[in-house]
Amino acid sequence: MINFRKSTQKLGVVAAVAVAALMLSACSSGSAIDGSASVAGAAVGTPIKTVTVAAADWNGPTYENIFVAAKAYEKWINDQGGIAGHPLEVTVCDDKGDPTLTAACARDAIAAGAIADVGSFSYNAYVNVPIYDAASMAILGACCNLAAAEYTSPNTFQMGNNPVLNPAGVARAVQDGCEDIAVLELDIPGVTDDTNIIFSNIAKAYGYEKELKFIRVPLTATDYSSVVAQATDGTDCISMFLGENNISGMMAPFAQSGGTQTLYGAQGNLNAVSTKGYEELAGVKNSVVTGAYMPLNDAVWDDFRGALTANDAPDTFDYSSLGALSAWSGYSAFTQIAESITGDITPESFLAAASTTVVDNGGMTPVIDFSKTWDAFDGQYARSFSRQVTYMKIDGTPVDGGGWIDLSGPMQGLAP
Repeated sequence: MINFRKSTQKLGVVAAVAVAALMLSACSSGSAIDGSASVAGAAVGTPIKTVTVAAADWNGPTYENIFVAAKAYEKWINDQGGIAGHPLEVTVCDDKGDPTLTAACARDAIAAGAIADVGSFSYNAYVNVPIYDAASMAILGACCNLAAAEYTSPNTFQMGNNPVLNPAGVARAVQDGCEDIAVLELDIPGVTDDTNIIFSNIAKAYGYEKELKFIRVPLTATDYSSVVAQATDGTDCISMFLGENNISGMMAPFAQSGGTQTLYGAQGNLNAVSTKGYEELAGVKNSVVTGAYMPLNDAVWDDFRGALTANDAPDTFDYSSLGALSAWSGYSAFTQIAESITGDITPESFLAAASTTVVDNGGMTPVIDFSKTWDAFDGQYARSFSRQVTYMKIDGTPVDGGGWIDLSGPMQGLAP
């Protein structure tokens, strides 16, 4: 089991010696779960097993908060009587950013009888999606599809709003009157170039007549002086396609540069953790966060916040992040789908049920219809079920009243 120790952010930490991925315990009665158990009283019977995969110990952006959120949901739902009367058993698997371990996480989960992969985020999903496909196993609730396979496999059910999440910052920047926009972006092979098309389409759709200034940042960068110098040269706004650790790393050189550019970034990445100590910078004070989920201080997350408190969740992690919110909302959707199944809950029956489900999670996300794929871009983003965004400040205060804005048209260069 992952040790949820009270550690500091792992910026630039060298990954520990690679070890085998966490093994799921064997399921004594196979992968079929009798869905007829009573929901009254304590959860009984065969556990419903799932796996949640993320990178914790490595030298890139770390997502241990996903594990905390997933285990908090496990305890919370079991305290409520479980799922269809059965206890939920969540195994978290640290892939350490290593595709070999990502594949091991998937294979071990399948061998142990997991029903689905829920609330995961990995830069190596291109590895495990085919493995899950071959096992007729669903991948549910991810915040942030990156790999092409995540957008085309019929087994994937993203609840976040990638690929629009980061380009949405440019939409807001143009509306805010920015005239010279830089885009600091993670250099992710097979992702960055395609996302840049959406950045440019959105800028055009909102009337931006110049070329965006794209500046690439290595995933494992530790020195941000050069990229900050480029981003602050002749610009008035910076939109960031960066992780939390990356933004944290750029804060000192940004402050030293004397830059006053307004910052735009994604929920959970541009936050109180990544900007700690720099709250009074003009660019931070005026910053805007683009969201795929309602902010954590919204009433819709009352149970999540309560579960974190009950679990003594480490206060060193940011639970307003995309990863943590996607884990909780993903497990909420998993519960809805599993409890809709008549008969045995198996990977196959769950996959079939998910494919026809309209998820209404009370406003954590927009209502998401998993039966409707998206045919824009020749189906490149077919599994992008939500293309809506909400805007907020770092403290979660809604911008312009909050609410969901559909950017499906602007993503294609069409006027909003």
